[in-house]
Amino acid sequence: MDYIRQSIHRYTPLMGVEPIEDVLVVEVRYRIYLNDQFLESVFCTPSNLEELIVGHLAIKKIITSYYDITRLVIEDENIYVHTCRTSINNTSTATEEHAEVYVKPEEIIYLMDKHLRSSKLHQLTGGVHLMGIATQEGIIAAREDIGRHNAVDKIYGYCLKNQVECRDKIFLSSGRVTHEIIQKLSAMGLKVVISRAAVTSLARTVADQAGITVVGFARGERFNIYSHPYRINSDNSR
Repeated sequence: MDYIRQSIHRYTPLMGVEPIEDVLVVEVRYRIYLNDQFLESVFCTPSNLEELIVGHLAIKKIITSYYDITRLVIEDENIYVHTCRTSINNTSTATEEHAEVYVKPEEIIYLMDKHLRSSKLHQLTGGVHLMGIATQEGIIAAREDIGRHNAVDKIYGYCLKNQVECRDKIFLSSGRVTHEIIQKLSAMGLKVVISRAAVTSLARTVADQAGITVVGFARGERFNIYSHPYRINSDNSR
């Protein structure tokens, strides 16, 4: 279960302090053991854990393919991973190095609206980040977590498990875009990022250097383009 209902107290000017029932996002600490050695702990929402581990290890370049994992077992709050790096593939799922992607403004508006509506947990609690991967026609997968980085890792893990090519896809985010997020998305091979929230100055710099188009504040029928605007096709562009 990704959320629980608990009794809390709420203050309002009309009623003062009163007991109510609220919905809280579940946060769990998992200990990761790699080849029988403790690697690190992660604090996350307890869903799609295999995807989280696959994406996390790939981003850290511990594995280069989903098939480098020979065994993955989750026991209580411990995750045991055994790997054997036999793959010669890059961590990207790309089959074509220079695949390109272009997006129309109406597609950006459509995708962000669908993205934000895709998570019951996000709507119920407001306490998770929601990340997704999509084509111009629709969302392929969406994942949620208390941590932005965890949610990105889950999406990457999904792509690696399901052989989803990233370079010609669109990444969707409900949260702030920082340079660390851009670095992760660059490692995945993504070229277009759309977020409902703000973009930091360093994220813009890194995205510009990496050739990534970053769209921020995608709300309603408006959005800002922070880097490489040529991928956003509009008949009204000037």
